[in-house]
Amino acid sequence: MNEIREIVTKAIVEKGKKTIRFVERIRTTNPVESVLGCWVLNHNFEADKNRNGVEVSGNFEVNIWYSYDNNTRTDIAKQIVSYQQDVKTKRKVSEYSEDNNDVIVKMIQPPVCSDVKIIDNTIEIEVLLEVAAEVIGETKIRVSVLDPIPNFDADDNESDADDEIDEQINEQFLKEKMF
Repeated sequence: MNEIREIVTKAIVEKGKKTIRFVERIRTTNPVESVLGCWVLNHNFEADKNRNGVEVSGNFEVNIWYSYDNNTRTDIAKQIVSYQQDVKTKRKVSEYSEDNNDVIVKMIQPPVCSDVKIIDNTIEIEVLLEVAAEVIGETKIRVSVLDPIPNFDADDNESDADDEIDEQINEQFLKEKMF
């Protein structure tokens, strides 16, 4: 006879993914002739559950290597950029406890500089990053419980099998074959 039981467990109850693009303008101390390189470093982020899904906030440092003075000299412009974005999530479980949820956010694509332009002695960069968010909450699952399995004493069965094997061994096998 099978029974149906409910088990309370933690499971992924919401999921979402978002590509985040934003543009930053960085002022330099010297008039920019050309951009030689752009790097995004020291990225830190955290996430919290909100009404619409998950709010991801973080910051990173942008380093831009540029030339000036008729491309004869170079310098590096640095700026810390902060961001805050909402990642909409879809419910995967219809009923779950909305108290005490855990949020897991993974960077699918860490922030990178995807485009650089020089506009009126400022450097305009486009930064691209991609995140995946999961909300873990308590939910109920239903399981079918089968009839109980009979409990056998494993030691008794093993010792009986060992005794049978010992009785079947011919200890004179090698001596008989050699002579």
